[in-house]
Amino acid sequence: MQPALYEAFGLTVLEAMDCGLPTFVTNQGGPAEIIIDGVSGFHINPTNGDESSNKIADFFQKCREDAGYWTKVSTYYNGNVRL
Repeated sequence: MQPALYEAFGLTVLEAMDCGLPTFVTNQGGPAEIIIDGVSGFHINPTNGDESSNKIADFFQKCREDAGYWTKVSTYYNGNVRL
């Protein structure tokens, strides 16, 4: 999770994605361009805690319902499936 108000590039986001972690990133700046919301990670509004926490809770609920969901989100990397 990278909840900065603004992040110019987002190297930590790329590092997390490279490690196979689902990512939740600020919707402001570079990370919003790296992540495809709902596909390769999730955009969050760092000024709206309820919306952000609901998005995270929804992700874990989907993981609970679909054992492959975590892998699906965490292997989609920069427009390509990460092998």
